[in-house]
Amino acid sequence: MVHAHLERTERHGRCRKQPYARELKPTPGVHRFKLECSGWQSTSSWVRDVTPSEAAAVVRAFVDAALPGQAAPSSPDTVTG
Repeated sequence: MVHAHLERTERHGRCRKQPYARELKPTPGVHRFKLECSGWQSTSSWVRDVTPSEAAAVVRAFVDAALPGQAAPSSPDTVTG
């Protein structure tokens, strides 16, 4: 899911082309992706690290968008009655 998010949102410079992302070897504490864009003038590549909290936010946003109108679950601290 993070892979697809990066391909939709990341760009190099002013380029409008969607880059190709691939996950690199596991790195402690981050998901590391190499992004490559083959614009008409040159090919650029860069590395983007995504922390577990950033990945969780992407997944949370996806789920929230997929389930419109769903109420957020109540907190365990919420007292009903």
